[in-house]
Amino acid sequence: MKTSKYPLQGWNIVGWTTLTIAIIFLCILIVHGINEQSMRIAIRTTARTSCLLFVCAFVASPLRYFWSNNITKWLRVNRRYLGVAMAVSHGFHAIAIIGLAILTADSSLNNNHGGNLGYFFIIAMTATSFPSTAALLGNQNWKILHTVGMYYLWLAFIYTFSHGLEKSLFIYLPFVSLLAVAFLLRLITPLSKLKIKRG
Repeated sequence: MKTSKYPLQGWNIVGWTTLTIAIIFLCILIVHGINEQSMRIAIRTTARTSCLLFVCAFVASPLRYFWSNNITKWLRVNRRYLGVAMAVSHGFHAIAIIGLAILTADSSLNNNHGGNLGYFFIIAMTATSFPSTAALLGNQNWKILHTVGMYYLWLAFIYTFSHGLEKSLFIYLPFVSLLAVAFLLRLITPLSKLKIKRG
């Protein structure tokens, strides 16, 4: 089966991700009301959906390199859209954080420089995920931005979920393990290519 026959691809991924997360977000508010608890639940939920989408984009190329099949082909072809879908998910995450700050009068949002830098990379990478804007940035600058941004976001996710291990090993360990395996795949791919060239 060719990738083009998959119904969920391209901008459909972004559209369905937006609809799905919006429904989940709305359900949280309906069940728990608009309060501190609901915002914290929404923050945790969108952090997890963002992490899963990020990992899919993060490992798309390595997986395609090591395992050539329809699934890895789909991931590689739709890597850009998975990245944009992750940005959408983290947009809902930002809404929940802002909602929490408003409801609790918490000013820590202004001092969260690490998180704010992460959003800078998300916005910049999303904005340059289109051929026209990528061309304006230039190929070399585009590679630098997306490489640095990608690994910074990985650090942000691993830092966040590692701290969650203290609260619940059962919930957070799978995410930490997934991120660790994804990093190893990204690490060994260029080493494997170098070995093949030398061989």
